[in-house]
Amino acid sequence: MSTRIPVGIRTCLTTEASEALQFDENTLIRVYALHELHRLRQRKLTRGALIDYHTRYKLVLLAHSQPEYREFGPFVAAIHEWQDLDAFFTEYRLRLIHLLLNPATRRNHTNVLMHVQGYFRNQLDLRQRQELTSIIDNYRREAQPLLAPLMLLKHYMAEHPNTWLSGQRYFELWPAIWRLQGND
Repeated sequence: MSTRIPVGIRTCLTTEASEALQFDENTLIRVYALHELHRLRQRKLTRGALIDYHTRYKLVLLAHSQPEYREFGPFVAAIHEWQDLDAFFTEYRLRLIHLLLNPATRRNHTNVLMHVQGYFRNQLDLRQRQELTSIIDNYRREAQPLLAPLMLLKHYMAEHPNTWLSGQRYFELWPAIWRLQGND
């Protein structure tokens, strides 16, 4: 059995700065995202399924690169202009890998958290909004881990269901990775 890692997998698991395998949370996010994309292709690739996949990963993508996230949307919106769905899938996968090679940053996570906070603007009372704002700000200032605002937002999602938010992988991936790394 060969110990060489295929180029596509190596691209997923390494960064430009190092060819050494790195299994940090950003790497594991890429693995999860690409695994789900691969399974999507195995089942039966359709335009609708690919758009649904992209929709589920929007907040994850935003946490990795705001500029590339903004460029990705119009590309996906133009899916119907592509005659060859396999060619679109290949280009989509390359763009996804490129975007996810940008490490998710505290600043981008804060932006995502504040964006999600807006979904609860009309459901939360003043005290709850202030508490959420404070926890997000504590995360921004490195006084709390990302898990703190994520768990509070998941609590509010349970109290005030939102179909789009509940479908976001953002709320599943980081807690799953922390458990995998033994950080629970």
